[in-house]
Amino acid sequence: MARRTPVALVIAIVAFAAAPSSAAQGDGGRVRDGACFYRDTNFRGQSFCVEAGNEVDNVAPDVNDRISSIRVFGGAAVRVYKDSRFRGDSRRFDSDVRDLHGEGFDDAISSIRIERRSSGGGYRPSFGSQNPETIVRRAYQDILERDPDPVGMRVYRSHLIDDGWTEQQVREDLRRSPEYRERSTMTRTRAEEIVRQAYLRVLNREPDAGSQGYVDAVFRRKMTQQDVERELRNSSEFRGRNR
Repeated sequence: MARRTPVALVIAIVAFAAAPSSAAQGDGGRVRDGACFYRDTNFRGQSFCVEAGNEVDNVAPDVNDRISSIRVFGGAAVRVYKDSRFRGDSRRFDSDVRDLHGEGFDDAISSIRIERRSSGGGYRPSFGSQNPETIVRRAYQDILERDPDPVGMRVYRSHLIDDGWTEQQVREDLRRSPEYRERSTMTRTRAEEIVRQAYLRVLNREPDAGSQGYVDAVFRRKMTQQDVERELRNSSEFRGRNR
C-alpha cells in the first residue's frame, strides 16, 4: 500500500543539501529503491529523496516548481505532476534525468509518486494493493471533483480488478470523458479567476489592470495557475516584499 508521505517527513528523513557534483554522485546511498530530486541540473543543488512506495501530494515551498534533475535508484520509477495532488500534466521516468528542461518539466513539479517496477519488466503501481473503490473514488474526486456514480464505480472497479488497470489509467480515462472536457474548457471568465487565485496566493492582493497579460496567457496559451504563480514569484513586487 502506498504511503502518502508528508513533506515534513521527507525532509526529516533526508535533509536538503547544497552538494557539489562529487558529493551528488554519492546520493545513491540515500535510498536503495526510490528517487532523489535536485534544484539544479546534473544532480546539483538542494535535494531530497523519496523511497519507492511513497508519494508527495504537495512538494514543499522551498522546492515546489524548482526541481531541475532527478536520479532514480533500484527498481523504482518516478511519476511527476505539474500540479499538486497529482493533477495536471504528468510524466514517468525510470532512469536518471540530468536536465528536465528537455522533458518540459524544468521547474514545474508540484507532486510526486514513486512506483516499483515488477520483476517482469513492467510497472507495479505503488498503490496497487489498495481497495479498488478507494482508487476509483480518489480519481473521481481529483479529476471530476465529485464522488463516482454507481455505474462509474462498477466500470472502473472492473478495469482495475479484471483488466489490470493502474490508477493512472483510470485518471487518464476520466480526463478523456465529455464531463472533464466540458469542465476543463477554458473561458475568459475562468482564466480571470485562475489569475485572481494566483495573485491572492502569491501577492496576497486582488489583481490590477496589469494582470490582463496573464489572463491572456492563461486563456490563449493554456498557462496554468502554477505557471502564473511562478511568474509572480519572479516579479519585483514579490522580491521586494521578501527582502
